[in-house]
Amino acid sequence: MDFEMMKRRYGPTVHLTPTGELDLETRAALDEVQTDLDGVAAVACDMRHLTFMDVPGLHALTAFAHRLGTRGIAFFAYNWQPQPLRLMNLIDSLYPSAARNGHHDGPTQLLRRSLPGSVASARAAGAARA
Repeated sequence: MDFEMMKRRYGPTVHLTPTGELDLETRAALDEVQTDLDGVAAVACDMRHLTFMDVPGLHALTAFAHRLGTRGIAFFAYNWQPQPLRLMNLIDSLYPSAARNGHHDGPTQLLRRSLPGSVASARAAGAARA
């Protein structure tokens, strides 16, 4: 299946919708997106049409999220499909600290951040400071 990356920008937020299979051949699409993110505060990635992801694709997506973070751009992914989610679970299961108590603090942690979860974390942190 061909890979496409739809990109829409709404002010300081970019919405990405990858479609198809993210693998070794298609991971360059992430590099192309990153070149046009000046003035962006957040990237929201809807994964509902990402039907397959292999290990090089996972590595590319994790590196993409990390590079955004170093630029001060928040990355959120949602609507994960079963196969990419199974791959992330498998990779995280290789790290004992990630599998302990069901926490997802392994290599795919950056990809598991959701907007509602981040908002709840920010509110809890604000309440704790108050």
